[in-house]
Amino acid sequence: MCMGIENKKTKEKRMQAALIFNPTSGISTVTEKRMSPEETERTILEGLRACGIEPELLYTTLEDAGYGLAKRAAAAGTELIIAAGGDGTVHAVANGLIGTQSVLGIIPAGTMNNLAHSLNIPDTIPAACIAIAHGETRNVDVGQINDQVFIEVAGIGLEAALFPAAEEIKQYGLLSTIHGVLSGLKTLLSFKPARLRITFDGGQRRPYNALQVTICNAPFYGVHFQMASEIVMDDGLLDVFIYRDFSKREYLRHAMSISQGRRPYQPKIKRLRVQSLRVTADAPMEIQVDGQPLGYTPAQVKVLQGALRIRVSGKDAPGLHEGAVEGEANQAIKSKTSA
Repeated sequence: MCMGIENKKTKEKRMQAALIFNPTSGISTVTEKRMSPEETERTILEGLRACGIEPELLYTTLEDAGYGLAKRAAAAGTELIIAAGGDGTVHAVANGLIGTQSVLGIIPAGTMNNLAHSLNIPDTIPAACIAIAHGETRNVDVGQINDQVFIEVAGIGLEAALFPAAEEIKQYGLLSTIHGVLSGLKTLLSFKPARLRITFDGGQRRPYNALQVTICNAPFYGVHFQMASEIVMDDGLLDVFIYRDFSKREYLRHAMSISQGRRPYQPKIKRLRVQSLRVTADAPMEIQVDGQPLGYTPAQVKVLQGALRIRVSGKDAPGLHEGAVEGEANQAIKSKTSA
């Protein structure tokens, strides 16, 4: 448990910190019982203060999901910017910090918490606060597709068309789940694949008959989908999966397999690890970025290596190589929050 020392010297050493809080996040894994937004906010502040962190409190709104708040805080020199909410909030805040010197802290308080899961960030408020105060700072990659940044995944084709249904399935309640499943099946049955042409790392353009192309930066996305166990966020590469000559029956079996955490069923999936790719199609194909629609092909994709600084627990994580701690930033945060 963190212990703060309330004296003048300690306060002078404290870093500039901001807490960007989403008061409308979904049901969270951070507590055993449902807490009201007010209770969640109070518990987070108490946990951070116990660790010697006294943040400026900022609230997300319908107009600003966290991107603008984070960008302004970083521009003002805020060293540590903590996102408290679900994946949508974390993504918005992270997007505002890309390429800055500010460090992202995460308190997972949403329904899926995929990024926290990928980085092994604790799923209780006190433990998440301790990880922020005494963990490690790591530089992680992000992806960029047609000038839009993504943290977890970008999808082209059927996956993008299915994402609205997937978002319904993620919502709490049986009716939304049933409606999402039926909507997804309707989309799957009516979807028509296209002839794709893909260029990898500036090389020769290659043709594919494919239902979709999935471009992963993180190991988990959606409803805890995991395309492959060895995807990491600090290797300077994107993991690309092409569903070539895939029947819809095969696709359904594959989706069921990865959604249930079994070994992925991948009879015709081509996998590559690249720094960039360009995708064109005979007919426009939909694009999704971290669950949000982004128009249609063509798509120009690249990795932004080490573009985001993020605070993690220091324990082994599915989405990180072992070691490679950012030493100077790690020591700076520890010295300013230690009691």
